[in-house]
Amino acid sequence: MKLCPICNKNPVHGRNRVCDSPICREEMRKSWHEEKIVIPDGYLTASQFAKKKGLTPQGVSKSCRAGKYPGALQDEKSGRWYIPENTKVPFQQGLSRRKKRPFYATDKEWDKIAEAAALTKYNTSEFLIRKALDKKGV
Repeated sequence: MKLCPICNKNPVHGRNRVCDSPICREEMRKSWHEEKIVIPDGYLTASQFAKKKGLTPQGVSKSCRAGKYPGALQDEKSGRWYIPENTKVPFQQGLSRRKKRPFYATDKEWDKIAEAAALTKYNTSEFLIRKALDKKGV
């Protein structure tokens, strides 16, 4: 069990950073205002990292708790996360912020597509899919 970093006597329960003692709670509150938080060299705070990579600070903190950023450190007193500057964002399967846009074609374009599909053995939908895959080089 983890001990309180201020008094080093009482155990810390759950996600609390200090024990339930009113003295420790007051010391914790004061420490936020009195001391200037020093960021280690080569590290960014969660909010700086989020701004740099185009993410939310909450998402970065959650990923740090999950251990997805190797080398991320959490400050014992303040609970802030520090992430190395050169850390890459892990790829999240299935999450896309871009909307899937439907394919729009004018009547003339659709007639050309239908004629080209009629010359092959595929129906129109399968023809379009195969044509798109050919452009990607698959």
